[in-house]
Amino acid sequence: MTFKPEADKCIVNRGNLTNLKRFIKRAKDSEKLTVGFLGGSITQGFASTAADKCYAYRVYDKIKKNYKNENIKYINAGIGATDSEFGCARVESDILAYEPDLVIVEFSVNDESDPHYFETYEGLIRRIISHNEKTAVLLVFSVFYDSGKNAERIHRKIARHYMLPAVSMRSGIYELMLEGKMENTDITADNLHPNDTGHGYMADVIWTVFDFAEEDATEEEPKHTLPSPLTENSYAHSVRYKNKDEFAVSLNEGFLPDTREQKEVSDCFKGGWISGDSGDRIVFNIVGSTFAAQYMRTIHRPAPIVKVYVDEDYENGVVLDASFDEDWGDKLSLTTIAKNLPYKAHKIEFETVESFIEWDPDTEELYTKEGSPFMLVSVVASDNKEREIIHLDPVCTHNIWGGTKLREDFGYDYEGDDLGECWGISAHPNGDGVVKNGKYKGMHLSELFKNHPELFNNDGSEDRFPLLTKIIDARDDLSIQVHPDDTYAGENENGSLGKMECWYVLDAPENATLVAGHNAKSKDELVSMINEGRWNDFIREIPVKKGDFIQIDPGTVHAIKGGILLLETQQNSDITYRVYDYDRLQNGKKRELHVKKSIDVITVPAKSAEDSVLHFADTKKDTLVKMYECKYYKVYKADVEKSLEIDLPADYVLLSVTEGEGAIDGDRIKKGDHMILPNGYGKAVVTGDLQIILSTK
Repeated sequence: MTFKPEADKCIVNRGNLTNLKRFIKRAKDSEKLTVGFLGGSITQGFASTAADKCYAYRVYDKIKKNYKNENIKYINAGIGATDSEFGCARVESDILAYEPDLVIVEFSVNDESDPHYFETYEGLIRRIISHNEKTAVLLVFSVFYDSGKNAERIHRKIARHYMLPAVSMRSGIYELMLEGKMENTDITADNLHPNDTGHGYMADVIWTVFDFAEEDATEEEPKHTLPSPLTENSYAHSVRYKNKDEFAVSLNEGFLPDTREQKEVSDCFKGGWISGDSGDRIVFNIVGSTFAAQYMRTIHRPAPIVKVYVDEDYENGVVLDASFDEDWGDKLSLTTIAKNLPYKAHKIEFETVESFIEWDPDTEELYTKEGSPFMLVSVVASDNKEREIIHLDPVCTHNIWGGTKLREDFGYDYEGDDLGECWGISAHPNGDGVVKNGKYKGMHLSELFKNHPELFNNDGSEDRFPLLTKIIDARDDLSIQVHPDDTYAGENENGSLGKMECWYVLDAPENATLVAGHNAKSKDELVSMINEGRWNDFIREIPVKKGDFIQIDPGTVHAIKGGILLLETQQNSDITYRVYDYDRLQNGKKRELHVKKSIDVITVPAKSAEDSVLHFADTKKDTLVKMYECKYYKVYKADVEKSLEIDLPADYVLLSVTEGEGAIDGDRIKKGDHMILPNGYGKAVVTGDLQIILSTK
């Protein structure tokens, strides 16, 4: 039969078409674009005879052909029998990680029309919108073709609130069946999953929005903004923990990691943990306020029973029964185990209380004749925090004295055996970091500071980002040098800031020393020592070891010695005056010295050696320790073993991970990562086994 859907019936919410119109124009201009589809089994293409017969591929194909654009990438993130709650947990990895220009969402036959799914669906939609305000979002409401049932009532409320275009199969197709103009057997065998013809009809219904957008003459519409949520918004931020997240597991007695490779999105049962024996336990230490367990319910019975306890409340465990009474196959289930707890790190404990098999890891078989193991696929932690942490891509520099640790130990993607500095958090022109996540992705930190002062509570009094965080790997000795203060730099270095800095020693060889200060008692003696090259008399070396902190004021003669690895916190300046460089050559020439300027700014006499080094090697675990404070910065150290709450009274906080791995508010972090908690972020919670150096202005 011929099917020509009518736009006024199919489009149940017009929404704001600005983003869709922009997408269509870019498609016509042959720009590279990405289209992502997120949903359940219908989106996955269940009951279609081939992958290119499902509605998602057909819509993608229509976009390519109608707009004559072959530069469009297709992402199908449909997983059968999953809902919008799981969508919240996987939208980041399965859709947003590809930076889509258009996202089409279909969960209306997987969600129920109740308050829980009203909240999870809103959380999913808010997450997509907040990722990039220019992304076009289209909502699709599928339907049960025998009853007309779906979650459209609550989903349409979300569409209206967020001004998103939406199409309905109930209005566009099901009502034709009620009118006797179409038989359900023409398009579906089970009254739910479309056959090839049904998928074609779905694509036609969805396409009515594209035709309508092209014909719509409205030139300007209100700018897309994120309104206040309609619900408690407990699912605005969801994180899914699997066995690769070893830092999240504090105890494991018998749950074996499932090491099978997940080859595609719909290959969804892998990557978790397997329990085969009664008494097996696994305990997670993860951050959030709402928690859910994702596990396999199986038709291969008998199946185990597991109890889940939150924060050692052993009288109120949640029962997870892995038996599945349907006959169509195993199901990926998601069960809420706690909701709206205080936002912090919580202890989530799983215990297998009834099992019918003994799991033999050597066989790697999921099922035996005696029954099935329990498959914990993931643990999901959610909360209502929508503020983004700003993660930065660092800039590394090649230096005559640099080494290989920045590449080999920290994993920075730079070639060469002379990497001396990683400018981890920097807005300086000589090393301007780039945001690598979220709505500001691709923006330089200097640009972010200028264009979004609200993120830094900058009232206009600061014309540049004030701080700079480096990691320095000194294979050889650095030059003997000194930095000016603000006044001298402003007058002699084109208005530059001066350079107050401090060092935290990350690693050092036995009997290591640093240059910090000098031995001249007067300015005349200083000049004499420098001009006569009496470096052994002039330079003051002090012993240091891993965990030491050294403050370097402007005017302090200093130098990092070979073999030392350290993190430096400093003013946003790159002004260095070399006093002495060991007469070494770079490209056949001696490097420039700045003797006159050095003499101008060196402080005489130098600060005492006893006042130069503080020791922080063995600080208390899970505690924020202030190492130093001056008018330019405050610097803290945290050795996290379980969890740590960060709630500093500052406009924003800079963080660098110097050891280990873990998570901050669910964002995975590891050694070498650098990030900023922007103004107004509030309390952050770090979990895992890691060391962090923090600074504020």
